[in-house]
Amino acid sequence: MVNFHLPQWLLGMPRVAPVADQPAAVQGHVSLHETPAQHYAPTTKHHAAHSSAWKAVSSSGSCCGALQKTMGDKVVFPNAKAFSQSVGSYWSLKNTEIHPSCIVLPGSAKEVSEAVSTLSLGATVWKDRCQFAIRGGGHTPWAGAANIEQGIVIDTTNLPVRGLSKDKKTITISPSQTWDEVYAALDAHDLSTLGGRVGGVGVGGLVTGCGISYYSPRYGFTCDVVENFEVVLATGDIVNANATHNADLFKALRGGGNNFGVVTAITMQTFPQGKFWGGQTFHPITTRQKQFKALERLIGTHPYDPYVHFINTLVINNMTYGNWIIGDSLQYTKSDPPVPNPEVFKPFLDLPRFAPFPGGPDNSLRVDNLTDFTMEYASLFTYKKRWQFASIAFGNSAEMMEDFFQLANATVWPFVNLPGFQLSISFQPLPTIMTERRGAVDSLGPIQTGGDMFFIHWGMAVDGEYASYDSVFQQAVSELFERASARAKELGVQRDFVPMTYADGWQDPIGTRSKGTKEELWRTSKKYDPLQVFQKQVPGGFKLPKMEK
Repeated sequence: MVNFHLPQWLLGMPRVAPVADQPAAVQGHVSLHETPAQHYAPTTKHHAAHSSAWKAVSSSGSCCGALQKTMGDKVVFPNAKAFSQSVGSYWSLKNTEIHPSCIVLPGSAKEVSEAVSTLSLGATVWKDRCQFAIRGGGHTPWAGAANIEQGIVIDTTNLPVRGLSKDKKTITISPSQTWDEVYAALDAHDLSTLGGRVGGVGVGGLVTGCGISYYSPRYGFTCDVVENFEVVLATGDIVNANATHNADLFKALRGGGNNFGVVTAITMQTFPQGKFWGGQTFHPITTRQKQFKALERLIGTHPYDPYVHFINTLVINNMTYGNWIIGDSLQYTKSDPPVPNPEVFKPFLDLPRFAPFPGGPDNSLRVDNLTDFTMEYASLFTYKKRWQFASIAFGNSAEMMEDFFQLANATVWPFVNLPGFQLSISFQPLPTIMTERRGAVDSLGPIQTGGDMFFIHWGMAVDGEYASYDSVFQQAVSELFERASARAKELGVQRDFVPMTYADGWQDPIGTRSKGTKEELWRTSKKYDPLQVFQKQVPGGFKLPKMEK
């Protein structure tokens, strides 16, 4: 039996009513003009908080044991089928090789609260223990991002899906959903929202990382249409964060990753959206310089067409027999009616095409719904490999695009014959129009100080048995990025922005943000997480960077 006094920070925290008991304004459609529910602010009033968690911790010898006392069969261990299913379902093999001590499978925000409060208390009893990971629908591939060796995983798979509000102006989704599931529910009503572009990608990581959508030139980053987060804080309190209620937390969660709590539900704005024109085109690598020139002109167009979505991807893998090919993803998202073959894409559509596979098509251009476009994109990727993502951004320059390709080609050539080798280098526009759509309501801060930009999503993989290459790849890519950054400085196009949703574990996407943005994130962290549970006990994800005094 551990004799221990409840810490002052916990005694001082207010109890927040469960979401089901809170005003309707924070359920379903969030009206930003209604009176908010109780605001989160420390008090000194004593209360008997989290008594079940305290009893479990004080009578157990381990973190998992305490969780089991609190939550019963919601906690599973390595000999359980549910444990194996959870660990085996990570899309990147790097995470399936990590062995947690136990996994919590909560079915509600209340059960997430029980888990978090137990783990927070456990760390005060068992110093440096009760570390945990938070798992959503699956987004980040690097080892330890959402799994933890000999720790605890809070797997949000069983959290409820709430769906469209009665007025259909918002949809409330679970962080464990995938975007194709969300879009399928919206397509039936000729509605959409901002989300992932690849079917099977998880909701939680993309939204809290502020990812990019097919509709981003119209509406901004994915996080910018969030109206409400339901989130469990380090104390176990369940709060809502929106523009009028816990507004600082709301802003921090929009791009701040897993640094502030466990998000259990996300309410997003919807907008009318029918079928639109788009698809893939395939080109020989010899067209790349014309592609880069056309992409430079597209990114630099003012005014930028808000219906344009475009990705230029250079691919090399075993199926291309060690040869580079180019795949363009073109979508023109105007609907009612759709616009086939818009003039803005003519420079790309006029380039020579070829069928990458014998007897196959050289394009998939058509009018279709968003769900099918995302599933098509997903079919171009081979999952269950040892994936490495990384990302880097530059000012708009065709010369920099070509220089990066040359550096990348020299870097990866020794690896192309490895079994299962696959590499895609995606050049993605980041025009100023996306910043203009944002305002100041997310935590990315000012990212467009150098005008129009593009960023590169690096995605490289090999088969599962080649774990020994993980560190080799990381070193090779980090050195490549250093050389590319040096070249960008010579050209005057070096930029600090690192998109979190595509970054690797050795990168520091939050650290590249402005000093003011980072200071604001730290203030929010210390306000809502005084003991820094999500900085110290949750090592996965991208942590808040240390600030110089």
